[in-house]
Amino acid sequence: MKRRELLKAMAALPLLPLLMRSGAASARDAVNVMMTKFRSRVRPGDPGWPLAAQWEQLKRDVGGRLLKLESPFAHCATSPSDSACAEALKHLDNPFALGDNPALTQTSGWADAWTSQPSAYAVAVENTADVVAAVNFARQHHLRLVVKGGGHSYQGTSDAPDSLLIWPRHMNNVTLHDDFVAQGCVEAPQHAVTIEAGAMWSDAYDAVTTRGGRYVQGGGCTTVGVAGLVQSGGFGSFSKHWGTAAANLLEAEIVTADGKVRIANACTHPDLFWGIKGGGGGSLGTITRLTLRTFELPDVFGAVFGAIKASSDDAFRTLIAKAMEFYRSALFNPHWGEQLSFRGSNTLNISMVFQGLTQQQAEQVWAPFLDWVRARSEYRFAKPVQVLALPARHFWDAEFFRAHAPQLVVADDRPGAPAHHVLWAGDQDQV
Repeated sequence: MKRRELLKAMAALPLLPLLMRSGAASARDAVNVMMTKFRSRVRPGDPGWPLAAQWEQLKRDVGGRLLKLESPFAHCATSPSDSACAEALKHLDNPFALGDNPALTQTSGWADAWTSQPSAYAVAVENTADVVAAVNFARQHHLRLVVKGGGHSYQGTSDAPDSLLIWPRHMNNVTLHDDFVAQGCVEAPQHAVTIEAGAMWSDAYDAVTTRGGRYVQGGGCTTVGVAGLVQSGGFGSFSKHWGTAAANLLEAEIVTADGKVRIANACTHPDLFWGIKGGGGGSLGTITRLTLRTFELPDVFGAVFGAIKASSDDAFRTLIAKAMEFYRSALFNPHWGEQLSFRGSNTLNISMVFQGLTQQQAEQVWAPFLDWVRARSEYRFAKPVQVLALPARHFWDAEFFRAHAPQLVVADDRPGAPAHHVLWAGDQDQV
């Protein structure tokens, strides 16, 4: 018996008396019942792996949207000069292209903790019924089931070899509400937005802020999936003012492991609602849509960019101490977000955003620290420190940046890509 199976059997022992009373003929029968319930996931080649006819039935059940997956880079090892390999590599640094391929993820595991490998099959779900069919099929055949929204999971939870993947990329509708009331709740209507499970934050910000004139608390990287971020807590650029994404969750539709469709909010299934606000993407079920609170936009959003280089290790230590003191006294408040990062070559990189301040007020905040740097010969500005501000409605406006600051964004360069699919230039190294 494998160690995992032994542990599962041991976990079942406290339930033996209950099973015996419920009609199990013997302790052996009871253990067999529990082992059947908790048996290892079935993999290709194992007894019980679904037959071709069963996969075909699933394909019919989901309207033909069952995909057999293989890595687009699989043949690169043997045919690196092949045109198909060249085409796959061409888009390797485009996170939108990676997200549009169910066989790929946007991260590939840290320190060999996990390896990005495609599932055996994927259901390209387009509605809740497709999700139910995939969940039921996986449960009935003891398959490992994974969900990939944006594919940004650093833990590898949107990726598993020999599994069935639920891929909601085409479920990306975004709907704004002026008078949302959660199901089963008696409360005042409020402004909100309902976002389907396959949407990225670029989709949400385009609909809510650029076109809708409202704010929704999400992530800083526009290619992150909305549902995964919310289920993981969702600390974003402006969370020190508006809270985490999960804290602003009002309601979710979720398909649980029994194939049931449930509404979760503070009044209906509140325990499930509590769990999905930080329990991790896909941990308690497969979310099909979620509804988040929206807010009035401030007049201005802004950013501060730059880099400071120290001439020696000792000078860099002093700079680190001064920067942390400055952060604690001037930046650790609801106006400021994002990061100061300490890099190699004795460099402090500045990439901050702000809200609730004018450009002049932001410049005044930074003046004492920058004056301190300028007064010392052991420091130089590797990149000039710039304070920029713009109307908040344009903060995620792709057309605005194309016209006024194209160097700050990188567009999805594939033919036919949505115009709002851009990412911050500083986020390119996340792929």
